[in-house]
Amino acid sequence: MRLVIVGGFLGAGKTSLLQGLSRWWGEQGLSILVLENEAGQVGLDDRLLRDLSLEVRLLPGGCACCDLQGVLVDKLKQALDEDRWDLVLLEPSGVASLASLGQVLERYLPELGQGIVTAVVDASRYATMTRALPKLLADHLAASRQVVLSKADLVGGEEAERISGQLSLDAPHAHVWPADLREERAYHLAAKLAPRLMGRGVAPGFADEPASDGTHQAQSYAVNLPREGLSPQAAQDLVEGIITALAISGEQWLGHVKMWGENPQGKHVMISGTTPQDVTIRGDASAWLSGRAWLVVISHQPLPADLDGLVSGLLDQHAPGSSLEALRSAPTLLSLDGLGQS
Repeated sequence: MRLVIVGGFLGAGKTSLLQGLSRWWGEQGLSILVLENEAGQVGLDDRLLRDLSLEVRLLPGGCACCDLQGVLVDKLKQALDEDRWDLVLLEPSGVASLASLGQVLERYLPELGQGIVTAVVDASRYATMTRALPKLLADHLAASRQVVLSKADLVGGEEAERISGQLSLDAPHAHVWPADLREERAYHLAAKLAPRLMGRGVAPGFADEPASDGTHQAQSYAVNLPREGLSPQAAQDLVEGIITALAISGEQWLGHVKMWGENPQGKHVMISGTTPQDVTIRGDASAWLSGRAWLVVISHQPLPADLDGLVSGLLDQHAPGSSLEALRSAPTLLSLDGLGQS
């Protein structure tokens, strides 16, 4: 069994890349298990992965490199004992230190080594990352065999080339791939990236010290939608509104907002973004969301004390008739189906 870790900051595109890699490796006949680590109290990205008929096990309500270390080790030991997986793909939370993760693996699961790591770097927030989170960025680059520069289409060719050049200097052991990870593009990149990840090259190793640029906060909500439902456009406007409200004057907000729901046909829809300009709709956006939806706000900056009121006010504006329930208990909501962790 081999372990591949897809790291990167909040909203950089880890899940999109993981979808592409899972699909490509699955087509090669490999049996794949996905471990999905969510900082929020509920899992959302795991739903998109299950839509690909993948086996997904959720680690919610914290970070695999620190407060969920024991859960991660138990999940990996269980996978080893099952002896039926060729490959385990781990997506740690967007604020995870890969150096800390490597130390956990070396100590408790030496048979897996430090794992094979690829990092996703958001081109549209690269300047902000270098200024506000330099240790976390260096932590991710030091561990990675391959580096994907996502959202390169948002910054233009000249700027993407400049950032790629800097990343090549900062991670000389890795190849840098400027990319747009939307839709089929993630799969096409995965077809080129996956063989290189599994090659016999020497792993670069991890940073000497775990990243320590500060902590993160996460808040999850259950949203009871109005009887007539909610249009995908209104959901997108809601997510954009939350991101805009959380932006600090003169400084780019370092966080991620995600909303998950389903339409009357039972098809899943995910709306997510890190800035008002990159909010996207994934899944089946042909019909309105209905019933209950789920909303997660994750931030590397302190969330406002009145966040509940802020979100509730925006919900009244974009989805009149909805009601909001803040989820603040210990991470017992291990899946949206109430099936528990498996």
